[in-house]
Amino acid sequence: MGKSIATRLIALLTLSAALIIGTGMLLDYRVSREEILQRLSEQAVVETEVVVRDMENWLNGIEATTRLMARILEQREYSRNGLKDMLRDVVANNDEIFGAAIALNPDLASGGRPFAPYYYSRDGQVHFTDLANRQARYTEQPWFTVPLERGEALWSEPYFDTGGGEVNMTTFSVPVYRVDSEGRRQIYGVVTADVTLDALHAVLQQLHLGASSYGLLFSREGMVMSTGSGRSIMQHYTDLHYKGLDLDSWRRIFQRALQGQTSTMDFPCPESEDRCTIRLGQLQTTGWPIGVSFRQQEVLSPLHTYTLKTLAISAVTLLLLALVVYLLTSRLTRPLQELTRATEQIARGNLDTPLPKAQGEDEVARLVESFSTMNRSLKGYIDDLAAATASRSRIEGELAAAREIQMSMLPGDGDILLTEPGFELWARVTPARTVGGDLYTLFRQGEQFYFAVGDVSDKGVPAALFMARAISLIQQLSLTMSSPERTMAELNNALERNNQNCMFVTLFLGVLNLRDGALRFASAGHTAPSLLRDGSVQVVAQDTGPALGLAADQDYPGNTLQLLPGDRLAVYTDGIDEAFSPEEEMFGTARFNAELLAQAQSPVAQAGAAVFDAVAEHAGTRAQSDDITLLLVQYAGGDEPMSSESFHLGSALTTRVQQWLQDVMRGWDLPSTLITELCLVAEEIASNTQKYAGLSAEDRLELMLILRDNALVLKARDRGVAFNPLSEGKRAPLGADIDAAEIGGLGVHLIVQLTDRQRYRRDGEYNILRVERDLPDQSGQQP
Repeated sequence: MGKSIATRLIALLTLSAALIIGTGMLLDYRVSREEILQRLSEQAVVETEVVVRDMENWLNGIEATTRLMARILEQREYSRNGLKDMLRDVVANNDEIFGAAIALNPDLASGGRPFAPYYYSRDGQVHFTDLANRQARYTEQPWFTVPLERGEALWSEPYFDTGGGEVNMTTFSVPVYRVDSEGRRQIYGVVTADVTLDALHAVLQQLHLGASSYGLLFSREGMVMSTGSGRSIMQHYTDLHYKGLDLDSWRRIFQRALQGQTSTMDFPCPESEDRCTIRLGQLQTTGWPIGVSFRQQEVLSPLHTYTLKTLAISAVTLLLLALVVYLLTSRLTRPLQELTRATEQIARGNLDTPLPKAQGEDEVARLVESFSTMNRSLKGYIDDLAAATASRSRIEGELAAAREIQMSMLPGDGDILLTEPGFELWARVTPARTVGGDLYTLFRQGEQFYFAVGDVSDKGVPAALFMARAISLIQQLSLTMSSPERTMAELNNALERNNQNCMFVTLFLGVLNLRDGALRFASAGHTAPSLLRDGSVQVVAQDTGPALGLAADQDYPGNTLQLLPGDRLAVYTDGIDEAFSPEEEMFGTARFNAELLAQAQSPVAQAGAAVFDAVAEHAGTRAQSDDITLLLVQYAGGDEPMSSESFHLGSALTTRVQQWLQDVMRGWDLPSTLITELCLVAEEIASNTQKYAGLSAEDRLELMLILRDNALVLKARDRGVAFNPLSEGKRAPLGADIDAAEIGGLGVHLIVQLTDRQRYRRDGEYNILRVERDLPDQSGQQP
């Protein structure tokens, strides 16, 4: 039952109903709660306004009486007994006033004696005390000094009236001024009226929003004048400890109340885990912050009762709904249960298991009929699948064999590390499918090392067959290779014949002279290789022809590149730079060159594997879309002594060139005469390059010196304008005046006379001049 549709339907429908009912109850609770809190807020506003209005009327009456006494004293002269009688009548006839005083300025009092009579009401009787006594010291009290300093009537901060009424009170003080006979305005005294904090508390506690609600009243300086328990009277509000209500919150709502703004804030109740609310405003008459605190739980208790009743009703409703759903689903799913048992038998391979009869035209009947049709089709499909599986297994076996054959055609079975004196090579092919169209091949003849990297169009079996044909032709033609460009043309014609499918291959074909590092190569539409040299990677400039196999009799230009010891050449197919990430971003040449540079200090095998890892990481979850091939050649130099240097065409160029040559040839222990003559040749080459090549001082002249068994070879390379001094330079006639010599004429004479062989060629944008000087044999004679 735990896995049946009926049980799941009952559970899902009941759960859905529970969620719907629960969501409705939650929304109802939230809406009702907000409405109750809103009504509570409105009720708090109304009740607060009533209490505030009563308190302000009361305090306004006290202020009016006190101001009236002050105006009377300013306009009329009373004896001391008359002043006492006035005070006693005011206290006796005003229940709102606890006590009143007339404190005269001692400097103006008759006889210079302080005078401050004080009457106050207690237990229905009017009592008298003299505030001029030592204990009261009225001239030092804030209710006397502050109004005089400010020159205005005001309410004092709450205080305990020592020597007077002996209660906590606040005083409204009005300064009294008189004008003397000379028209000067002088301080006559202060008239006061007192209100006890108990009286203020009694008025404020008329605020009632619940059993635990209470009023709050503060002075302008923040002293507590009334709270619910009364324990915090005469404390500063910063000393109040309300759980969850920090000092910054107190200060914020207190400052807003002083500015006449009303603030409301929720916080955890001090005595319980409920939430409480404080609403704080301002008395306009006195400027005192006034407010109310109440518990939200008391207001929301009717809502909680209603919620419990709704929960009970909802629980009963859900039980009844579950029972009805159970009865209905059991009836509807009975045919499905029979069909389930039959299909379990079919799944075990018993395709002859009878299915239940389809009754009616509903969805269950159509499902039974569909299963009957599916059972018949499944029998036929299994027979076809068995035949197809056998055929697929045979094809997969043939493809695996084809992959092994294809990889065996590549040196090292598609992953090779070759280490020989003077150079190191690593190469790897990774097909995108079982078999692919990428290729590389290599072989050596003496000091010539031949290698090729190619990429056949398309992938799979056709590309693999065309690749095998291309490798076979490359190996055949390279045995009689006269030059890479000639071999490339012959290879193109061979592949073009009988190529009805118009397949083609891009190819890089190079020949490296292991003695001096000279690389001759041709390209048939192949990606340009990259060269790692002296801590930087650059794409090698190349002239290229069309891809092989598309059209006969095509021309393929030759290219040359001088490899120096320590150079690393990378030849690769577009499966690397055109590898895409899941975000459709290409790996690109720049990222490939950066990876080569990052692996500059690693062995070629480790560097090559790192490139493959970087491509795989870039592709991420995206499947490999093209074959990938990479070949790295690390040139270390031949056995012959060799030295190279690059010179700026700046000042003292010839001096720097001669110094370098002298140091190198002396290190090789060559005859001084030979050193002198070759330095003259190098001086002429450097001088002519500096004067006539059309280069700036920042351009460079590259020189290479190679010591062979029987000859000394000097190579010079520059980016100047194309010019062959050996054929285009006009030599001056012997014995002619030096001024009659043409440009380069004397230099050509000197170079030809002091060297045995000379050769010039233009390699791309470079002029390359090669001169050789035969070395004397051990007897001192020229060979």
